Amino acid sequence: MKNFLKRLGLFKEAGKRKQRAKPYFKFVSKETNNKKAGMGISIRSLVKEDVSPLKGSELAFIKQEIKKGNKELTRLLGIKSKDFDNHIKIRVSLDTAKALVSRCASYTDVTSLVTLILNHADFPVNEFIMHENLAPEIFRDLAILFRTVNKSTSFWLIARAKMLRPDGPVISELFESTTEEYIATLNVGIGVITYNRKDHLAKTVEAIKAFTTGDYQLVVADDGSKDDTVEWCKQNNVPHTYCANKGVVRNKNRALYYLNEVKKVDVLILLEDDCRPNKENWQKEWVIAALLWGHINYAHKRIIKKEDAVVSGTGSSTLPYLCRLVTGQCTACSKDAMDNIGYLDPRFSGYGAGHVEWTERFIRQGYNGSTEKHWVYPAINTGLNSDDAPTFKNPEQLEKNRALKKKISKDAHKREPWVNTDEENEFLEEIESIKDQ
Repeated sequence: MKNFLKRLGLFKEAGKRKQRAKPYFKFVSKETNNKKAGMGISIRSLVKEDVSPLKGSELAFIKQEIKKGNKELTRLLGIKSKDFDNHIKIRVSLDTAKALVSRCASYTDVTSLVTLILNHADFPVNEFIMHENLAPEIFRDLAILFRTVNKSTSFWLIARAKMLRPDGPVISELFESTTEEYIATLNVGIGVITYNRKDHLAKTVEAIKAFTTGDYQLVVADDGSKDDTVEWCKQNNVPHTYCANKGVVRNKNRALYYLNEVKKVDVLILLEDDCRPNKENWQKEWVIAALLWGHINYAHKRIIKKEDAVVSGTGSSTLPYLCRLVTGQCTACSKDAMDNIGYLDPRFSGYGAGHVEWTERFIRQGYNGSTEKHWVYPAINTGLNSDDAPTFKNPEQLEKNRALKKKISKDAHKREPWVNTDEENEFLEEIESIKDQ
């Protein structure tokens, strides 16, 4: 990286920024998210609970700003001149953070200011980073500074830089390496849903094992298949359900619940059995997209090629397509988003409308996409290929589901995967059947 920066004549400039911010940076909170499988990290857990005291170098930065005439800084931070001799503790709210940046003086070192904000934030830092339009170089330099002490913060910083300058060679190289490091700390879950399609399932599971790098949790949700699906899972030591046939919504919820509640994953990827990986490290883009946008779908080639189906985007993790059509063959979501939105609505029976309603619920709660004039759904198309196997659907059931979706279209509250206590007990017994294997 150092040689690469030198070749582009940027190393000296980046080094100056780093040196200016370094005194303040060493007090960055210690990494809280460098944990392996089973820990389950929500965005809220990354917020420090204690009130951090200002260190000498941070006070020196503030005094320097005051000396230059920047009294707005102390007003926003709630610090009075008489406090400078005391052990000052501060927490910076999101509104204060935005005001500090928007009202900073032309002479203020923004890199040092943002470092101060991130050190003392009382909010999930991504909520600040993802909505600021600072120079990409500032986000890049901050990502470098935070890289060794908080991989999560570094990830959000370099992702924002990548969004603002998608083709920048330095930012792109740093984005690739930083995201690799961060994803290695996460617990990733992959669920595959299936019904009477053992051959498709076998190809998909084999592709997952061949092309997925690093550690991950795998589960197959079988919806009461009558073929050799369960036997194949047993022979290949694949965790799986074996339940009565209850339809695709119930089956997706089985996989989601097992990964979210039992395995406590940070990112959930859900595949239908005819959609499978076709390149190494395929999950990386899906994990990144899920973290950045909360929820992401599969941009099937059939959708991309359709006239006027794609409204905007490039299909990458940092700039996904926004499509007028959506398919549920692959979807991914972050634990944070999943905990806010919940599961597919269990009132949908069989095939049709359930996945679309779930996706629209994410969008209503602010997770990418749009409801203006017409629905558009976030999607990427990297690392997967679909066989488009025949679908099990009942026209009468499909119409009932469409009517239900219309009826509940404005209901955005969180859903559990059951509608009553009896259904909850039955559902949890199905999950126990996986845990007992």
